[in-house]
Amino acid sequence: MTNYVLNEEKMFADITDGVAIVINSETGIYYGMNGFGTTVFENIINGVSTENILSALKSLSGAPADIEEIFNTFVKALADNELIITGGTGDSAANINAEAAAEDKFTPDVREYSDAQELLLADPIHEVKEETGWAPDKAALNPDAEDVSRRESKMV
Repeated sequence: MTNYVLNEEKMFADITDGVAIVINSETGIYYGMNGFGTTVFENIINGVSTENILSALKSLSGAPADIEEIFNTFVKALADNELIITGGTGDSAANINAEAAAEDKFTPDVREYSDAQELLLADPIHEVKEETGWAPDKAALNPDAEDVSRRESKMV
């Protein structure tokens, strides 16, 4: 059985209103998925084995004959972009949104976006450490008397 987990060392993921967004915290690139891609991705990161997901996909009404190839290509894209890594265990049943599958013509899609890369990399969330939290560099604040006086004059 093959299981994957979210690559939590690099990625932040959020699934809202049936749409998955995954942000690479190292590069600032983010990934978006269509509804069918999201339902497959959600099963993957929730510990459902690829074999169980594929079995559920094959049982869907209207699933194309090449659903296994489509699924494997999608999983490979997730792994190649380091959104997921092998790990975890589990053999729970897959929960596939058949409506999303049919709506997206059984084609899970993941797309890469870099339009917010600078903003995402500048975000101080990247400075957060699990043991200490976010601690700005106090030396960069220059709290000397001259600086304080200059800042106070701007408050008028």
